[in-house]
Amino acid sequence: MRKRIFTLCIAILTLTLCFVAAGCTSSRETFEVKKITLSDGGQSAAELVKEICEAHPDRTMGTGADKDFLGFVADKMSAYGYPAADFGDKIGGVAEMVPAASQNSDSVVLDEFEFSNYYTGEKEKGYNLVYTVSAAESTEDTVLLIASYDNCANLEIKTTDMFSGQTSSAVVGGEGAYSNATGVAVLLRLAYELAGKELPYNLTIAFVDCGENAWDGAKRVAASYAGNAEHFICLNFNRLGGGDYVYVYSDEVSQPYNDYFYSVVAATDDSGAFADVPFNKQTADIKFVDDQKTEYSHFAMYGDNLMFNVYGLAVASYTSFNWGVSEQPFYTEISGKENVTGTSADTYETLIDRLGGDEKGEKILEERLDAVVLNALTAVDAQNAQTLFSAVRSSDPAASGDYADMASNASLIVRITLVIICVGAALGFTAKYRSTLATKQREKIERMRKEAAQGAGQRPISAEDIFGMGGDKKDEKSEENGEGKNGKNDGGSGDDVFEGF
Repeated sequence: MRKRIFTLCIAILTLTLCFVAAGCTSSRETFEVKKITLSDGGQSAAELVKEICEAHPDRTMGTGADKDFLGFVADKMSAYGYPAADFGDKIGGVAEMVPAASQNSDSVVLDEFEFSNYYTGEKEKGYNLVYTVSAAESTEDTVLLIASYDNCANLEIKTTDMFSGQTSSAVVGGEGAYSNATGVAVLLRLAYELAGKELPYNLTIAFVDCGENAWDGAKRVAASYAGNAEHFICLNFNRLGGGDYVYVYSDEVSQPYNDYFYSVVAATDDSGAFADVPFNKQTADIKFVDDQKTEYSHFAMYGDNLMFNVYGLAVASYTSFNWGVSEQPFYTEISGKENVTGTSADTYETLIDRLGGDEKGEKILEERLDAVVLNALTAVDAQNAQTLFSAVRSSDPAASGDYADMASNASLIVRITLVIICVGAALGFTAKYRSTLATKQREKIERMRKEAAQGAGQRPISAEDIFGMGGDKKDEKSEENGEGKNGKNDGGSGDDVFEGF
């Protein structure tokens, strides 16, 4: 009886959650995407990761090593055919940082800015390197490709013992291979692929600082595009290749432009590198920054893309980890492995080792990063640009902070679950109570029969004699032979009588 009740409750709960989850998610819109291929020649993204880690293992924000690394980036971009960077051309105002489309000229600026270092508490300087390529014909449509380049190699973290009050410090270390040499490498490869092409939109390529702080560099870029949501899309590249799966994350609410990027995934991902963003994305009840629109966070938010959500701008963030594993309370990069982000273990050697080591690891890294490059390149290809911006204009990224429906759905799930648990508990209690009552009744009747039999000098009548009435009736011959109710039979047990209680 109790087993049946428990099974019924589980079935109801499962059906309810499936029904509610189905109601909370909308069917994905499918867009027609024209396939392209990567060009031959040039360094692969995987090769660029290795070179970055070897040539510039220290890219720590606020130390000057970040600006030195931008010299490396500028040399690469110049070799691809982009304007040579003049590091004396520093722009102080956010509004002036990105040239207007009407200028109809390609340009590059080194944006120097001041930020508050969360770890040191000091005011320090950061640097963004921003390239702009004008469209073949005048248009407001803009595609921004962005990646943060700084790491924690020389970042000193100070901690204070709460009991002794003594302060100690330690340098984090690490080359920032996974976070975020991989993102920079993908961005450089995309720049190589797009170099010299006539595009139906304005292209901006930004290498931004302070990804390890509060995304100060990305925020400056995002602020310059505020108010242009209908004509703007950002592709962010952050922590790639070193996770189990690649996700294209855009927003907490469903947006058609995110469906567009997954249509590209369907057309380009032959190796199965990409995975769907799960319905239940929340993993941490904290806000990363004060102007974040949600009260909670998850690992896919932990990047420059969050700043574009803040300003209500369309953004597709490519990031790789394992969203389906609960080994860590916050996130897991690779199933069964310790996370390396922000640690001394974030090195090229570790990255390759976790992907199988030596040539195997290097091959897997190349395949994974090439999958991201191909997906992003296909998404912004001139043949697909009209479809891309059609998806952007049918979306409403400016309302990305309106999570009332999600909160209502989550609340509904909780309420229904609680009701089912209460009903299940009530049924379980009732079944237990009735079972106890039946036992007591049996004991009482047994006692009464014994007392009556002793008073009359007869054989006591057992409870089985009474409750055997639930069994099958015997034929008359059986009764004549002394069988039947008081003899051997295959009558039902006493539990059948109380099944209806």
